[in-house]
Amino acid sequence: MLAEGPRCRPETGGRDDRTAGRQIVLAMITDADGRLAFANGELLALGGWRWTDLSGRLWHEVLIAPEHRRRVVRAFDRAVTRKDGTACVEAPIRTSDGRVRVVAWMATPSLDEAGRATGVTSVGVDVTRWTEERDRLAAERDFDASHDRLTGLPNASTFRWRLGSELSAGRRAGRSTGVLLVALDRLRTVVEALGQEAGEQLVAEMAERVSDCVQAAAGRTPSSMLPAGAADPMNAWMVARWSDDEFAVLLPGLVFPEEAVYMARSIVATVAAPCTGSTAHLRLSAAIGIAVAPSDGDNPATLMRHAAVAEHAGRMSAEHMVRFELSLSQEAEGRLLIEQQLPLALERGELSVAFQPEVDAASHRIVGLEALARWHHPVLGEVPPVRFIPIAEEIGVIAEIGQFVLRSAVRHAAQWRSDGLGDVRVAVNVSAHQLTDRSLVAVVLECLDETGLPAHLLELEVTESAAMVDAQAAAEVLGELARQGVTISLDDFGTGYSNIGKLHNLAVSTIKIDRSFLLEDEANPAADPGALLHAVVTLGRNLGLRVIAEGVETEEQLHRLQTQGLDAYQGFLFSRPVPAAEILRLLREDRPLGSESGIQIA
Repeated sequence: MLAEGPRCRPETGGRDDRTAGRQIVLAMITDADGRLAFANGELLALGGWRWTDLSGRLWHEVLIAPEHRRRVVRAFDRAVTRKDGTACVEAPIRTSDGRVRVVAWMATPSLDEAGRATGVTSVGVDVTRWTEERDRLAAERDFDASHDRLTGLPNASTFRWRLGSELSAGRRAGRSTGVLLVALDRLRTVVEALGQEAGEQLVAEMAERVSDCVQAAAGRTPSSMLPAGAADPMNAWMVARWSDDEFAVLLPGLVFPEEAVYMARSIVATVAAPCTGSTAHLRLSAAIGIAVAPSDGDNPATLMRHAAVAEHAGRMSAEHMVRFELSLSQEAEGRLLIEQQLPLALERGELSVAFQPEVDAASHRIVGLEALARWHHPVLGEVPPVRFIPIAEEIGVIAEIGQFVLRSAVRHAAQWRSDGLGDVRVAVNVSAHQLTDRSLVAVVLECLDETGLPAHLLELEVTESAAMVDAQAAAEVLGELARQGVTISLDDFGTGYSNIGKLHNLAVSTIKIDRSFLLEDEANPAADPGALLHAVVTLGRNLGLRVIAEGVETEEQLHRLQTQGLDAYQGFLFSRPVPAAEILRLLREDRPLGSESGIQIA
């Protein structure tokens, strides 16, 4: 008998239509050796036997299929040798026509005066349908525990277990095992714009695409590339849902690591095709990290961590995929260190503010100062803003840093004005996060009130991309600040994706032309580098905006700007960003750029 325990449960309608609606009770009696001494008519009818077929025979040889006999007999023996009376066991009964029915038996041993078993009386019921339903539900529970509900793909836990098994097999066979971590780009944007249902449909479609892509590749894979014992290629190559917007692909049995790169390239192309259904005409992209064992890691945790590092780099790759290498891990470790240390930088006084002058294009005198965050870490040294500002935005500390720069800039500007150094406008960068936070207005007005700095001497710089994250919220916040007298400028003008009509909605009074407009077009040397610059300046003039050029580094660039009639410029030609003490010196000198530089004042 297969199992022991209190699981005897009667089943209605156990055998066929003639028994439907009533409980069928089966009975048999065996002697001490297990030979049948009695079987009731219901048991005979269940199996299609005659009593002459059973009488005197070992019950398990007649009733139980050979493959189950050993287990059943051991379970039966354990049950009948118990001293506490009746035991309940389950056993599959093989009928004369080859069918198998599951019967729950109540087995009671008959004991002599010495306590020895002289026979066993067993009463049972057919529980086949109940056990089938029980097994079906158990299978469903097992499937749900190991698979993703939405896509039907194996889940992350299953993938890790399978990866561990494949790595062990790969070590024994001397084969490589590849993993791909596939991240869907812009999925969160789709969910925010179209809703959760559309996002789920998109994930399901991408899951099917990636699975089909891997299946097609596996079907073309030579058998020599599959692990030993893998008859079906799809039993070897596996796609799983790793997280909300990520899939993991397992590629065991690689002969060459480049096979993983080819697979990644196919997935990138597959994901990039236009979507269907309710998300028709949308286009997603995939960033893929590639790691191959044993060179990139010999255990699941290390291999997947390295794949994640490569995936992050893949987001910035033109091919949308990157194979892991040690330098990426070092970069990731450095990033993690910054993430850990940056929230403490303000508390420790490690952040400071530098200022880069904005210079009048005609007089070459300082007319404004852009305030820029600087971070000096006692161990890391000077951490460039291009390194820590994006991380600050990702981990949610950009607002605190922004407020620190704002308060420092306003305080210095008010002090310089109080010292009689003139009305110099200070410009402070505002992040996308700050633009959607309506408390920004209160913070700005509080700073101005505390220092006494006139509102028109504060300029808030926003980029086109930041302003478009939530255009309506940005327009409301910037509009209120403009009504209070604060100047609004659009930074990196010409590199974003806003339209001209939205400039008015953002209350912009100044545009800052990106330095890219000053550079020669290396791909087309014959092109006039001043034509596009002229067009942008003319546009700003026609809109009544103040126009400033950024990134002026050479005299030739400055001359070109002078002929266009810009209001002001900033860049290394005049000054790099410098501490407040150096700005104080420049303001006290109050003189144009000297003749020692060779620059002529227009």
